[in-house]
Amino acid sequence: MANYPYIIASFPDLLLDFEQHPLDASATVAEVKGLLSEKDGKLVDWLEFGLDGSHLNPHFYRNVRQTGNPFLTEWFDFDRKLRLAKVAHLEGKPVQEEFPELDKAEIIFKVEDILQREKLLDRLCWNKAAELVDFDIFTIDTILSLITRLHILARWNRLDPQTGAAMFRRLVDEVRGTFQGINEENI
Repeated sequence: MANYPYIIASFPDLLLDFEQHPLDASATVAEVKGLLSEKDGKLVDWLEFGLDGSHLNPHFYRNVRQTGNPFLTEWFDFDRKLRLAKVAHLEGKPVQEEFPELDKAEIIFKVEDILQREKLLDRLCWNKAAELVDFDIFTIDTILSLITRLHILARWNRLDPQTGAAMFRRLVDEVRGTFQGINEENI
């Protein structure tokens, strides 16, 4: 059994202020995995695989539910619904699936400044990751939530404001031109 209190207390301070912070997400995750049981390490692998983003497809979303882990199930359900809402917004179509954060997300989607919009979306995701473990103290779900938030910080650490704005403009152009959405029938 893992020493969850020790692992959680050892995590670096996580503050989403969109500033550069000296942290190494990969090293932190590797260190955490080294302290976990094999079963818990596999849950971290599932999270890391999904947070990569390039692996998100109906097969992943369906299989992550089979882990039986509450955080992973709820986080990736939120992730899927948020992504579908983004696509619906970009295509000017109504959202097909409601979720509690939809009203906030729709307000964020309308923000013109692309960098500000991404910050607001990441704040929404940050808050969701924290909310999912509100009543957990020393569990694997708390660790998964911390790793999720660590990845959000790491994303912003890799960017300076000018590079970030340019990257997000390219990303939106790519999404508008290529993303076809996730076929709900396959999930």
